[in-house]
Amino acid sequence: MSGTSYLAVSQWFTAAEQPPHLAAINPWEGVSDVYRDLVMRGGMPDTGFARQLQEGSFFGKNQKEDILAEADAHPLMDELWENKIPEFDQINVPAYVVASYSNTLHTAGTFRAWRRMACEEKWLRIHNSQEWSDYYDEANVEDLRRFLDHYLRGEDNGWEETPRVRYSVLDLEGGDRTGIPAESFPPAEVDSTRFYLEANSRSLTITTPTASAEASYDVAANPNAVSFITRFDEETELVGYPKAHLWVEARGSDDMDLFVLLQKLDAHGTPLQAFTVPNQNARIHDATDHGATILKYKGSDGRLRVSMRHLDEALSAEDVPAHAFDRVEKLQPAQLAEVEIDLLPIGLAFHPGEQLRFVISSRNLLGTMMPGIHEYVGANSGQHVIHTGGENASYLQLPVLK
Repeated sequence: MSGTSYLAVSQWFTAAEQPPHLAAINPWEGVSDVYRDLVMRGGMPDTGFARQLQEGSFFGKNQKEDILAEADAHPLMDELWENKIPEFDQINVPAYVVASYSNTLHTAGTFRAWRRMACEEKWLRIHNSQEWSDYYDEANVEDLRRFLDHYLRGEDNGWEETPRVRYSVLDLEGGDRTGIPAESFPPAEVDSTRFYLEANSRSLTITTPTASAEASYDVAANPNAVSFITRFDEETELVGYPKAHLWVEARGSDDMDLFVLLQKLDAHGTPLQAFTVPNQNARIHDATDHGATILKYKGSDGRLRVSMRHLDEALSAEDVPAHAFDRVEKLQPAQLAEVEIDLLPIGLAFHPGEQLRFVISSRNLLGTMMPGIHEYVGANSGQHVIHTGGENASYLQLPVLK
């Protein structure tokens, strides 16, 4: 089996059934958890693309599932949503998985499936573009042919010598590197490094600030965000899973919808972005100024409804927190809540003098994942406070390649 998007999703589920004549799979980017990836990312009911699927596709004479009604009736993770997660521990056929850092719909699900699949013969390639153009690239077609010829036709073509991981490093300035071999993702040479937020200077530092401080914004104001910056003095590559560990407080509310974004800035402070598609005409610019995130990469993002902060200990790892989404824990007045937010995996290069900006906001920083769909607006009011330093030292954990 081979295919992108829905044709990748179907492969997780089919392989988990272990049909006797299935020889190998090639999922080329696709969600692997409908709740976490499609309708309730971060615990927020962001159903714009689900509505587009339900109302604008899958036409026929038969009935179809009303996933919008299900999202309204089942806001927490329960049996309905559990049944929409493949049994990864039952996937035992050889798998060649293709992923990217830039697809806000598919990236998290593809990496999750690759991590959790039980099969020992599995490969991961992380490209630097968009799945459709990558899928039909002639060199990639031949690469896939080698995989399929080896497992379907029994050809001794050396596929088993292919590096288990081939990742890319983006620099967003025309100098991306692809096909970098490794035995794992993140590579073994990665050191998960904490960059602590410092509210007074709005900086990121590798030493813990001793003094407690606050950075805040009113959700109805402009700006309704705070950010923190660090500058790299030497060549630096981040390859792996970033996460945010924050101490937050809601003033005038009992909940917070938080959106976070990791941006690359050039040496002069200008945000760097890159199209993921070969079509870069005026209409693509219009669509991606705000939204259509699968078409233009602006950085690694994450989100969390703070009342959904409880972690699933069985699914969480040190660098990839996973939330249970099975309970609501509202905030009390003056309560400081400790939260972890997973950001999409990254491969990002910083040249000397270039900067990293970490943004925290009450608004959807990137907009919609697809053009022409409804944009989710955070359910926020009052004031958001980010605590830094002292006993409440918030930090951004980054995968630094040594």
